Amino acid sequence: MSWSLRLGKILGIEFRIHVTFLLLLFFIYASAYSQKGSAYAVRAVLFISAVFACVLIHELGHSLIARRFGKEAKSITLLPIGGVATMEEMPEKPAQEIAMSAIGPLINLAIAGILYLLVGQWSGVSAPNLYPESAQAFFAGLIGVNVMLAVFNLLPAFPMDGGRVLRGILALKMDYAKATSAAVSIGQALSMLFILYGIFFNWWLAVIGLFLHMGAGSEKQQVMLRSVLHRVPATEAMATDFRALRPDESLSRALEHVYHGCQEDFPVVTDKGIQGILTRTGVLSAIHQKGTTLPVSEVMDRNFISVDPHIPLDQIYQQLLSGHKTAAAVVDRGRLKGMLCLEGISRYFMIQAALKGWGAKSS
Repeated sequence: MSWSLRLGKILGIEFRIHVTFLLLLFFIYASAYSQKGSAYAVRAVLFISAVFACVLIHELGHSLIARRFGKEAKSITLLPIGGVATMEEMPEKPAQEIAMSAIGPLINLAIAGILYLLVGQWSGVSAPNLYPESAQAFFAGLIGVNVMLAVFNLLPAFPMDGGRVLRGILALKMDYAKATSAAVSIGQALSMLFILYGIFFNWWLAVIGLFLHMGAGSEKQQVMLRSVLHRVPATEAMATDFRALRPDESLSRALEHVYHGCQEDFPVVTDKGIQGILTRTGVLSAIHQKGTTLPVSEVMDRNFISVDPHIPLDQIYQQLLSGHKTAAAVVDRGRLKGMLCLEGISRYFMIQAALKGWGAKSS
């Protein structure tokens, strides 16, 4: 995720903090400091940090359950609205998704229970206060916020945990894509209620509702795309009419091809086959730093994705996204057969969707 800082790894999973989260901490500190001084401000920052530590444990729970199902989490990023675990691939078996989604709220309830056993008799339980005025208020609010996180996450508002549990339950009895569509519709209806209520009473709830609405729509699009591309081989969408470059050619030669065509990613080939892929981003970055005389071999991506012609497009699409690549080479027995890019796969999906829509109207 862009604008995030890598802080290390926890249980083999990369841990990141988004810069906006740091801005949130600064805002809370400055606001508390202006009201009651530095001690009050430090306590407020510690409380928010403790809340997000619980959010981090929540996301770790999701990630470790996913790992047991063979779906590795690449990173966990803390944002002002919560935590986001980036998975290489989400479990699609309904029982697995239900288990992975339910574990997060259960972890929050477990944290609340443990804290209550340790300090609850002394601190009590209360609704969270961003600016706790005492140690008792600190722990009482921390117990309360974990209960609230569990309840809130169990709401069937996709893509929150409750929405994913709902999709898993629906997918036990219907097609995965249809289950996603139904769960997204329910989630977006709830998110609109959040937005409407938040506009008049709590702007933060309106922001959460907006993120939920966009997230649900994005998830639906991804699932629909995968369902269409699931059995389509790479040969159906790969470009066979493309320009190739040699490693010793200069970047100015690549620019000529860009000017006179629509191609943005170029395979770099020799008599031994493909050696790398020259991407548009690589070209622009290199030209900005060193000009157009640089040879292609110094800029090309040698760690490129190479796929078999018969691999389904949904797998290639996922590889490109998880590898942060824009194009893949389609290679058969060492010979370059074609090129596939994210834009080309999306274009194929849109054409197929349009054809299905036209077929439905015609019938």
